[in-house]
Amino acid sequence: MSIVRVAAWLITIALILALIVLGKSYLVPIVVALVFWYLVNALNDQFQNLPLGGFRLPNTVTLLMSLGFIVLGLYFISDMIVNTVNGFVQESDVYLPRIEQQIANVYARLRIDRPPPSITQLRIGQELLGNLALVFAGVTSAAKGVALVLLYVLFFLVEQGSFPRKLRVLGLDMRSSTRFAFVLQEINTAMRTYLGVKTLTSIATAVLCFIIFQVIGLDYALFWAFLIFLFNYIPTIGSITATALPALLALVQFDTLTPFLVVVIGVTIVQLLVGNIIEPRLMGSTLNISPLVVVLSLILWSMLWGIVGMLLSVPITVAIIIITAQFPQTRAVAILLSRNGDVNTRKLNRPGRRESERKEEVAGVEDATTVV
Repeated sequence: MSIVRVAAWLITIALILALIVLGKSYLVPIVVALVFWYLVNALNDQFQNLPLGGFRLPNTVTLLMSLGFIVLGLYFISDMIVNTVNGFVQESDVYLPRIEQQIANVYARLRIDRPPPSITQLRIGQELLGNLALVFAGVTSAAKGVALVLLYVLFFLVEQGSFPRKLRVLGLDMRSSTRFAFVLQEINTAMRTYLGVKTLTSIATAVLCFIIFQVIGLDYALFWAFLIFLFNYIPTIGSITATALPALLALVQFDTLTPFLVVVIGVTIVQLLVGNIIEPRLMGSTLNISPLVVVLSLILWSMLWGIVGMLLSVPITVAIIIITAQFPQTRAVAILLSRNGDVNTRKLNRPGRRESERKEEVAGVEDATTVV
């Protein structure tokens, strides 16, 4: 590879990273809107397949039902977060003395001969109230962002009907049309499998953990279960964080270590069972990503886009692998990002394909442009 070509690649990568960083405030709502658009279409597909005795609801009605379902879900989630934060604020006078007592217990067990520090000395109360204020500000900011995201979703829903016709008018040649259709189909399959399986396993994990929290009587059990559901989309550190937060509350809420150990051991077992046994069997080989790449992409996208980047790091990496695998110039990138180096574009590059097969795949462009 010539020096000029290497320099061109480095400049291109630098420009892309600069665009991602500088355009964060514009790109993040659009990317999140794309995810919601995908979810709306996925729900729309399920609503249209409802067994209604041969009667099928109009597409416009099911789209509005899907969008309304997501809006209601966001409303209940935000309401739950606000109520939980309010509960913490109102009961801070109860939790703070318990924190002080637990610190004294640690000093007693370790036989430290100096007096334990008080809450006032550690400034835990001020830090707690300050963090809760930040949560309130974050919820308010997120509510404003959701309005913009939903507006983008509406535009995507309006545009999706005319997109296939625009592709036909472009007049792409046979190979370009086939490649475009294949890439969209591969991305659709990977995203649908990932989001479907991840959502199903996250719900199962949250339900099992909610049962554990209810059995021991942990405060705000529903909120912690939702947090586990959400953090389960974040690779590696998500499950650790989701386990640590309710465990810390159990340590403060109860006088003994038993509930704390039940939360830590119980949630860990659930995470290992679902995440390492059930989820890989359901996911199969759809997500051909190296575990090291998953961690590195998590770090990179968290630095670029924060918590949104953490949640979307895996889907973005999957799309990059699928797209770069289609072109000889970027195929090496896909191989390096994959788990086992197998990034064969099976249908697109298979030798001896008949012209009729190519025409069938080109005809599939219209179907592939719909994300569900």
